[in-house]
Amino acid sequence: MTISFINAWGILLKGGPMMWPILLLSVATIAVGIEKLMLFSAVEQNMKKLKPVFFKAIQENRMKDALIACEENSDALGRICKAGLMKYGATADLIKVSMEQAAGFEIHALKRRLNLLAFIPNAAVLLGLLGTSNALCVVFHAVLMRSNALNPLSLGDMSSGIWQALLTTSAGLSVGIIGYAIYSFTASRINDIVSAFEQTIGESAELLQGRGSS
Repeated sequence: MTISFINAWGILLKGGPMMWPILLLSVATIAVGIEKLMLFSAVEQNMKKLKPVFFKAIQENRMKDALIACEENSDALGRICKAGLMKYGATADLIKVSMEQAAGFEIHALKRRLNLLAFIPNAAVLLGLLGTSNALCVVFHAVLMRSNALNPLSLGDMSSGIWQALLTTSAGLSVGIIGYAIYSFTASRINDIVSAFEQTIGESAELLQGRGSS
């Protein structure tokens, strides 16, 4: 483990200055990915817990119990359902509008830092290419200077410089691929949750309007 860490640290140092922002982007990607995974897991668990209790309470005309269930599960869906419950007895359209307004705030919270995840893959690849370009400029400038001094640069020295140049490209592409995978996964989960919100809003609006008019 220690040898692997030393090797990784050595590669990072030999990769040049562009390796540091690439490393920072990789840390940000993993941190945001873990945060989103925990958030989605909590939202989906609360959704499965709240929906049957909420719908059953409305069907049995126990509005107080439905309100208590929303307040006890005061996450995204709980706040959306509570917004609809506050319009109990109104038309289905009015109930739906109220719930959709509440859902808008929750969806905005779900999408927070999604732009960062979209930015990281492009930035990582471009930083990798920039590091490669800078390293190659250094190598060929050294070749030129040594040639003018009649002391040509050895093949080993050139290979070392080119290896450093390609290392930053590999690092940038690796972070870019991981970042894009996390972004795609996050966007897909958000779409699934939004679809579940929309389904719940439609069902709740009809149920609340029906009970209010009965």
